[in-house]
Amino acid sequence: MNLQLLRTFYLAARKGSFAAAADELLYAPSTVTLHIQQLEAAWGVELFEKHGRGVRITNEGRTILSKVYTILEQVDTLDRTVKDMSEGDAGHIRIGAIEPIGSWQVAPLIAEYVRERPMLQINFETGSGYTIMDRIGAGELDVGISYMPAPGMPLNFEPLQVENMALLMHKSHPLAHMPRIRLDDLRRTRLIFTEAVGAYRGVVQNNLIAYGGTHPYANIEITSIRGAVAFVQRNVGVAVMPPQAADPLPEQTILRTVEGHHFERTVGLVFRDYIDLKHRTLDKFIVYLSGKLYSL
Repeated sequence: MNLQLLRTFYLAARKGSFAAAADELLYAPSTVTLHIQQLEAAWGVELFEKHGRGVRITNEGRTILSKVYTILEQVDTLDRTVKDMSEGDAGHIRIGAIEPIGSWQVAPLIAEYVRERPMLQINFETGSGYTIMDRIGAGELDVGISYMPAPGMPLNFEPLQVENMALLMHKSHPLAHMPRIRLDDLRRTRLIFTEAVGAYRGVVQNNLIAYGGTHPYANIEITSIRGAVAFVQRNVGVAVMPPQAADPLPEQTILRTVEGHHFERTVGLVFRDYIDLKHRTLDKFIVYLSGKLYSL
């Protein structure tokens, strides 16, 4: 089916005049007449009848017109989608991010990005770094915002920013009453981590996960910020987390830091292969997101 014939039919019906349709299409009136005759011959129905100085659509033509309108709308949508895809503004992106950066920074940036890109489909999820990296490795996510993968994982990492950590504790915890908290004090404290311990620089290096001796407690890993807060509110352990994760400060808790030491984790872009980023839509999105998040 010739789409131009359908457009001629649609405009002639909307204008109620072959001449008006010809003016809008920049055709000679005879061309519009020819297009209508070709459609009538192909379909075996009369589409228009004379009415005064113009024409009006027949009942058969009116029935066909609604179908033609749907076809033209679908074709126009397809054209816009293909154009947007060629410019990197349409397609499908699957992204995951750890918390709190996922909700605090990534989600608002994604919302701003898709506002002017109605044909861009985004699947965004938050979760633990382990889950996000596992799903990237399995091809279930295109890219992630997470901490550095462990050595040996078949993933690439481009650092974007460093998250400094604070200590969230119950107001009645012994550390809460100390004027200064020192590193040795943590060796007698049950620590709660919301990611794998290896993601925190300053924890492994300072031997804070060696059980026994001066460290009588086993640490706790909880892949949920809210879960870690629930433990702290029940005075079970001290959570190591970004200050933003405790804003607003949960009831019955306080935030403290360790004198002279920093706990931090490097957060960045995690992806499977550089060739995965060559897709125009994904590449354009990553350039935008990285530029907004980069602070090293």
